[in-house]
Amino acid sequence: MAGIKNVALPIVGIGVIAAAVLAIPDARSLIFGGNSFEGEMPPPQMRRLTEAQYRNTIADVFSNEITVVGRFEPEIRIDGLGAIGASQASISASGYEQYYGIAGSIADQVVAADNWADYMPCSPSDSAEFDRECASQIIEQYGEALFRRDLSSEDVEVWADAMQASMAQVGSFENAAGLVVEGMLSSPQFLFIIDRLEDDGRGDVMLTNHSMAARLSYFLWNSAPDEELLRAARAGELHSREGLEAQVERMIASENLRQGSRAFYDDFLDLSRFSSLEKDKLIYPAFNQAVAEDAHEQLMMFLDHHLIDNEAPYPSIFTAKETFLTRSLGMIYAVPVVPSEGWELVRFPEDDIRGGLLSHAGFTALHSHPGRSSATLRGIAVRQSLLCQTVAPAPAAVNFTVVQDVDNPEFRTARARLTQHRTDAACASCHRFIDPIGLSLENFDGAGMYRIREHGEMIDTSGEVDGIAYDDLPALENILANHEAATSCVVERLQHYATGRSNTEIDSYWNVELMRGFERSDYNFRELMATIARSEEFYAVSFPEAEGGEDLQQANITTQERNS
Repeated sequence: MAGIKNVALPIVGIGVIAAAVLAIPDARSLIFGGNSFEGEMPPPQMRRLTEAQYRNTIADVFSNEITVVGRFEPEIRIDGLGAIGASQASISASGYEQYYGIAGSIADQVVAADNWADYMPCSPSDSAEFDRECASQIIEQYGEALFRRDLSSEDVEVWADAMQASMAQVGSFENAAGLVVEGMLSSPQFLFIIDRLEDDGRGDVMLTNHSMAARLSYFLWNSAPDEELLRAARAGELHSREGLEAQVERMIASENLRQGSRAFYDDFLDLSRFSSLEKDKLIYPAFNQAVAEDAHEQLMMFLDHHLIDNEAPYPSIFTAKETFLTRSLGMIYAVPVVPSEGWELVRFPEDDIRGGLLSHAGFTALHSHPGRSSATLRGIAVRQSLLCQTVAPAPAAVNFTVVQDVDNPEFRTARARLTQHRTDAACASCHRFIDPIGLSLENFDGAGMYRIREHGEMIDTSGEVDGIAYDDLPALENILANHEAATSCVVERLQHYATGRSNTEIDSYWNVELMRGFERSDYNFRELMATIARSEEFYAVSFPEAEGGEDLQQANITTQERNS
């Protein structure tokens, strides 16, 4: 807790945990038995909690009344997703200090006198004596929820012994309980989602019920397992098809699904950049921090409205005409909004250029420069984020003078400036690939406001994408809605987001099955989430033999003996 240091608590080191999850050599896991998978299966993982997952977990394990204050380790993106980066992220020494400080602040709130009855399952029978029974109840309640595993009696005893020793130093049962909460929140067992294994009774291994619950909950809800999911894990129900299916159906039907779907949208479209989005106030006086926050939320509401609430086919996000506006966004869209506060559902006319995802201010403003639009950034965003296509980085020492000179009287529009820029042979091939899409969005300036002219010149939004010519943005949106890469991209990204890994051999075969199911469901995104959550491939693991041939189980035992 804040101000109380150097109290020994049983925080298991990362090295020990890493050895613990790699405990049995040459084992393969299919949770329901048999061996029907094609390809080599992936190893178990340790995934660092994202900031959102950390905050959600604290709110769900304790309550949303607990404030989480502090800086978090930066998140990294690998292969287009932060979820993959989380499986390869570590914690630096300075980062751990931050986590430790956050944990102390949370613990102070949880054990405060005014909050004790709300968060603790018991009170000590005698404030002057250590109450081991009450201590055990606290450890059991929060240990399972925070570590996402069942605690053995030995685990409880270790933590209870440490709590008793702490009480002797800090002078009260309540402060000692706070140190236990702080220790748990500082433990790698909390900060990392760890795959744990058990014998499947057939000579192979499989994820424990609790590890399955963690995978399931952080995928669908972006938070820790709730009490019902923990109950199912304790009862061993997730190792049966019926038990797993029942939990998936319950969680897919829950309002908490929005928390999971929104976490995916944020990662899929790299929307975390909204936190640092700024515009030149002299050029775009209507765009401010409130508009940026509303534009971000608008994208979340738009996607959930169509994909989760209405279960519309995924391609409809490119052509849908319904979205949500606030008064501040109404200034950007030039649309009157009746409520002075809150959101209003708006439907644009069929012949209006507004509607689909690409026309949203959140998309066009995010993929622009502070003082001007950017056909290149917007084209790259569509190619990379929505079609999963690779765009080569710009060559070194490229001259961007013509593109950046928006006041050049000879090249008055973005199309003219980019046409001139493409005379550089080093730039031509990439810009032919990305610019036509971005130029079709030039009716929206750097703040996402509609315009038909740039410096007095009419804006031409026609183009060609993958061999198909079109006249304007609505025509492009229809092409994208029918583009095979658009649907295959979201399947691949959701699969990678759920597993926290790039393609493995087994994922390639699984992806084909997921795509077939997505087509059969008329591209139902909610059903795609459910399909992944109930798939055996989602929980499949294998164990390599330790380097040098050492049995990893024996390596784990040796490591634990050294640390005991």
